[in-house]
Amino acid sequence: MNGPATRHDAAPPAGSAGLIDGAADPADEAASLRREVETLRRALAERDAFLAGVAHELRNPMTPILGQVERLLGAAERDAPEGRVAQGLAQLRWLVERYVRRATTLLDVSRVQAGQLALLAAPVPLAEVAAEVVDALAPMAAHAGSTVSVTVPEDLVLSCERLALDQILDNLVTNAIKYGDGGAIAVSGVREAGAARIRVSDRGVGIPLADQARIFERFERAVADPGTAPVGFGVGLWLVRRLAEAMGGTVAVESRPGEGATFTVTLPLHQ
Repeated sequence: MNGPATRHDAAPPAGSAGLIDGAADPADEAASLRREVETLRRALAERDAFLAGVAHELRNPMTPILGQVERLLGAAERDAPEGRVAQGLAQLRWLVERYVRRATTLLDVSRVQAGQLALLAAPVPLAEVAAEVVDALAPMAAHAGSTVSVTVPEDLVLSCERLALDQILDNLVTNAIKYGDGGAIAVSGVREAGAARIRVSDRGVGIPLADQARIFERFERAVADPGTAPVGFGVGLWLVRRLAEAMGGTVAVESRPGEGATFTVTLPLHQ
């Protein structure tokens, strides 16, 4: 006589113990996530390489154009310093220089992302660089109805890369002009706690507290609404932060909506 019927459950396949029917294998999910992350990394690397190539192609042809404009401007200023030709060429030179700076910003962004932005510290007089930047941006400030004052001791010398400092100040003053609502802008520099503190202040729209960390990220702007935000890449403040940190410094902002904003960059002093 046959024994009582018994139930024989099939043994689960190896590696699937404890899995519920239809549930995904954690190991498969992890492998899939790793593949997706790697795909995204390759896409970002390709995008940054593309940006670098575009920036290079946009900037390089402008170098001989700028040289020609400067040559013609020099001749016009010798013949008629106050004439319309000289004034027009001066404006054209400023426009070309702004174009080159924007292309350089794109190139710097791609270099930062690729870890290829090497900064060499040297003695740099802050007053000299600040005056150069403010002078270059004078047409933009005048168009916005803003005045820009510079208060920096002549003997305040930083330990940094001059081009990087120029880029930092250019971005901060440009930002102040864009969002300054036509008000006065102040650039100052002081010694504090063994370092140099550079401040760029405006009296414009201000930045809500909730947005003050966000604006230092890539592709973010102080005004989130694309319909009201000034034209730009949204990388200026991100680049300021990365350049300052690369030179052993920091950047911070103090602001209230409707009361303007003050950006403070701290950089090492030249010993």
